Amino acid sequence: MTLSIGTLADRVLTGLLGDAEHGEAARPALMLDMLSDWLPYRVFDPASRLYVNARSKGFVLAVTPLIGADERTGEILGAWFSEGLPEGACVQILHYASPRISRIVAPWFAPRYLQGGVYEAIARHRARRLYGLVWKSGSSDAPFHARHHQVVISVGVPSKSQVPSDELAQARDGLVSMLKSLNLGVSEVQPEALIALVDDLTSPTTAPQDDALAYNPHDSIASQILRRDIELTVEDDRLVLATERFRATGEEHDGVPEIGTVYPDAFDVRHYAVRNMPARWAPWECARLIGDLFTDKLRFPCPAATMLCLVYPDRQAAEAKAGYKFMRTTTLAGSKSARFLPRLAEQSAEWQHVQAELQEGRRLVKVFYGLTSFSPLGEGDRHERAIKSIYKAAGWDLADERFLQIQGLVAALPLTLADGLASDMARLKRMRTLLSTTAAHIAPMQGEYLGGPLPHLLLVGRRGQPFYWSPFENEAGNHNVAICGKSGSGKSVLLQEMCAALRGAGAEVVVIDDGRSFEHSVKLQGGRFVEFTLASGFCLNPFSMIDATRAEDDEDYRLDCFAMVKAIIGQMARYSAPLNDTERGLIDKAVNEVWSAHGPAASVTAVGEALAASDKPAAHDLATALAPFMQGGTYGAFFEGQASLEANAPFIVYEMSDLAAREELRAVVLSAIMFMTSQAMTRSDRSVKKLLLIDEAWSLLKGGSMGEFVETYARTCRKYGGALATATQSLNDYYKSDGATAALENSDWMLILQQKSETIADFKASKRLDMDDRSETLIRSLKRSGTDYSEVFIKGPETEAIGRLVLDPFSATLFSSSPGTFAAIEHEIARGHQLADAIERIAFPETHTPD
Repeated sequence: MTLSIGTLADRVLTGLLGDAEHGEAARPALMLDMLSDWLPYRVFDPASRLYVNARSKGFVLAVTPLIGADERTGEILGAWFSEGLPEGACVQILHYASPRISRIVAPWFAPRYLQGGVYEAIARHRARRLYGLVWKSGSSDAPFHARHHQVVISVGVPSKSQVPSDELAQARDGLVSMLKSLNLGVSEVQPEALIALVDDLTSPTTAPQDDALAYNPHDSIASQILRRDIELTVEDDRLVLATERFRATGEEHDGVPEIGTVYPDAFDVRHYAVRNMPARWAPWECARLIGDLFTDKLRFPCPAATMLCLVYPDRQAAEAKAGYKFMRTTTLAGSKSARFLPRLAEQSAEWQHVQAELQEGRRLVKVFYGLTSFSPLGEGDRHERAIKSIYKAAGWDLADERFLQIQGLVAALPLTLADGLASDMARLKRMRTLLSTTAAHIAPMQGEYLGGPLPHLLLVGRRGQPFYWSPFENEAGNHNVAICGKSGSGKSVLLQEMCAALRGAGAEVVVIDDGRSFEHSVKLQGGRFVEFTLASGFCLNPFSMIDATRAEDDEDYRLDCFAMVKAIIGQMARYSAPLNDTERGLIDKAVNEVWSAHGPAASVTAVGEALAASDKPAAHDLATALAPFMQGGTYGAFFEGQASLEANAPFIVYEMSDLAAREELRAVVLSAIMFMTSQAMTRSDRSVKKLLLIDEAWSLLKGGSMGEFVETYARTCRKYGGALATATQSLNDYYKSDGATAALENSDWMLILQQKSETIADFKASKRLDMDDRSETLIRSLKRSGTDYSEVFIKGPETEAIGRLVLDPFSATLFSSSPGTFAAIEHEIARGHQLADAIERIAFPETHTPD
């Protein structure tokens, strides 16, 4: 045995001194494989707004999804895919149906939390219900899950391609311009947003709030982009992802933040690649690949990331190869051996088409199309079958990517393609050659309607996208709404939800009802319930509602007030027939005379007397017709003196059912209430939203002058930030009275719930609703699924969408018109429980033990 001099010296020193002079060998390394080792992210350059990665550089854009498409969309996308990128560019287009819906739910929750009381309770229970939809279907017979649809586009170039940063920045600007030409919102993804996106993809939990993710520019992005509390186990056909289950809930108890448990906390992650796709495919058909719009069974049961990866090879080399293929197949197709190769003629025709496209400026690109699914552990097999069924129904085939699961997850992350992933895919033969126009047509950029900016009504799309809708989001026209839904369609619940949603957001709401459907809910929400009976002694003198000082100073205000007062007088004089021009002029003259003489102290009696004093026979007829509403008449006491009612509460319901037998009085009272609410609008802050809702509008808005009155009221609403909402069972009901017709014609928004088939056929034949074949199909597909949800078709300025109203048990109890439910809540309150707690005890009897 031979010893080295160093070893011999160490032994001698150890024997003499008890220790070696040299240090011990380095400690053994912890053999941990880090997912971050696969990630390219290094630094972000604020000057060029580019990411400089390990072996590449590039940019990332967040894009609002396409909602449908047309041929123009395909042409614009195809043009950019063909001309907008440098050679060597690597493009990744990601569509992610994310389980993180808190970024939509939280802004809706916040104002109701600040309101407190019953609105805070509604918000808590609704948020809990929606978070439950992420992993548990909201429908008893088909997948219905909440998802946030996102589209992210990243473009990178390998460092060895020598593409200057200026050229890459020009490609970015061209892409932004192209996307904006399609009316899509575009924003550059900064490091904080990139970290959040990767966290979303690698930790797909459903916490009530997004974690605060900090970015440190002094460390590489890859070292801080992944959580330290996730565990990834690689198997041949899946990844098993374990996440931290203990997360902050966003709530505090006695000043101590609450840490709750978030389930599921373990996931089955599977990656698939497209094996076959249809011979023909249009851009709008991509919407079928996020879930079929009409077939409930063909919807995704789990979050999924769909990616299209494109590599732009050397253009001249690709075109030369295509030319060779064209010549070769054409030559063989004309030879005698062609009869032994039956597909040769087809291949020749394909390459001939490719050659023609290349001459038109198209390009050949290398393409990979894949999908990664995220299922709770134990659900992977069932979800895999569902996903493959969705693609098969659209004519696509998905294949399992065995032993390539890590590659599939990395392919979903932006900017990985240019940093070596493209080379890996090419080596494993994962890419196919397609025309740039074909790649544009299959780009996974379709999503679902994202809604407006105002968090009023919170609805859920059929493919799971939560979104806001508000009548006040229309900036170009008015805020008025026409609502129709057959009996049993969920119309009453929708109206209750609209009122509660607006009140929870701080709006003021007035409801004119005929049937007591709002009686219980308005009382439980702390509003006023006003009944009109002949014995109640109310006074609704319209003159006393006018602000005399303002009328003198503001000509527009005075004209609007007088227009409505004249319509009220006309309604009194001509209940069933409209006024003619002469009668309208006589009433105008009389109203101005009595206002000049008496101001706010004027009355209907004074108008009748002014008409009677005229030398016109028509005036005498009008005075006679006004007699029931003048002093000494049947209804005169209700219109003499100072108005006894004021719209001075944030939520008021006026119940008209007791006046049903006296339609002529009911119509006048309705007009007076609307005039009173319009006056309240003019006095309040214009930033405060205001809604007047009239249920069963076709019967309440009867009367000869009601059409003119409604038109004037609609103008006033828009001027002062208000909205008029009317509801009927059918669109055809709006044409049963002039007032209802005027309300419909002055409404920019329509909400349509389930309708009878013959009703839809009627208003298509009569052209009462502007709808194409697609709109008709959407309306015919509307339904209500028991207590799970009811669907509503939203039609408005540049908007056509279907939303599902998903109620929680708390709201369903609050909105219930059952006398028994209301009595049970009152009983719990009498026993000492707070209102919200009392409703919870009735809504969730299984979780509360009797006192």
